[in-house]
Amino acid sequence: MNYYQFNAEDLAADDYFKEWISSPTPETEAFWKEFLRDYPERYYQVEEARRLVTGLQVIQHTSAESETVDTIWDRIENTLEESRTIPITHWLNWQRAWKIAASIILILGIGFLVLQQTGKTQFTVQKITQTADEWVETVNEASQIMQVQLADGSRVDLQKESKLRYRTDLAGAQREVYLTGEAFFDVTKNPKKPFIVYANGLITKVLGTSFRIKALADAPTVTVTVRTGRVSVYPNQPSRIHDPESKGMVLTPNQRVVFHRDAATFNKTLIESPRLLISPKDVQAFTFDDASAAQVFGAIERAYGVNVIFDEEVMSHCTLTLSLNDEDLFQKLDVICKVLDAHYKLIDAQVVIYSKGCQKPN
Repeated sequence: MNYYQFNAEDLAADDYFKEWISSPTPETEAFWKEFLRDYPERYYQVEEARRLVTGLQVIQHTSAESETVDTIWDRIENTLEESRTIPITHWLNWQRAWKIAASIILILGIGFLVLQQTGKTQFTVQKITQTADEWVETVNEASQIMQVQLADGSRVDLQKESKLRYRTDLAGAQREVYLTGEAFFDVTKNPKKPFIVYANGLITKVLGTSFRIKALADAPTVTVTVRTGRVSVYPNQPSRIHDPESKGMVLTPNQRVVFHRDAATFNKTLIESPRLLISPKDVQAFTFDDASAAQVFGAIERAYGVNVIFDEEVMSHCTLTLSLNDEDLFQKLDVICKVLDAHYKLIDAQVVIYSKGCQKPN
């Protein structure tokens, strides 16, 4: 059984999973602990499924008629079974997910009413903030950003309604954290111990840098934006044959990647407002006097960390005399291209210059 592909509702309807929650044995304990060791990123799905199963058990243990309880179980399992028979497309998948969620909420609501009518204990789901193996989970329920300081000195700015799961001491060969929602990471450098972020099907791996991840629970995409350093991003698809990281890409400052979860594809671009990567005093380098195109584009590359691709032979006679100290990257490119009678495109987070060249001076 490929439990890696199961969501929380699938797990809650699986007999082997329910057996583990209801009447754990050494065999089921060993199996599910090994599963979480191999695929720790499935923790949230397992915990949500555990809460569903446990909640329905509480209902079942009341004095409500067994026929009513059996009906509740049957409706959940029938809803899930029906969802598996429908061809999956990206749009239908999310539509179906909402229908399943609505069905389960309705069924649990019926269970609440049954309990209230019989005067028995009501079922409540408690939010887990402390987990086994020294893992903790921080949930930002405030309206402002929550700052989380990790044991290695790294800082995480957690957006509201986002949650972060991590070991208190970041033990292990890698510093692993799990994000649902949006956060900015400022990671302390440690070349011997990579920092790994699992976020909604995407893995981000760094040694020490600052970057932002947006991975909302129900969103079809995950976005990673790099401010400093380099990060490697790749799909969270374990393989015993290929290195999963070989299917990803490397991001540098001012670059952003959008990961499409359904197709496991990437779209890399520059951010909307690229930041200067040089000190203010070095901005004076954008004052040019009869400078070659190669010198000007080289200054652009150093200042913003972006590759500028152009035909050096075609533009060998192009020179510029101008000052570009106050403009942002795209304003600089607009001015340069206007002077050179050229134009540019952004392709794969690179600036590609198109020009017919310049006349050779007499």
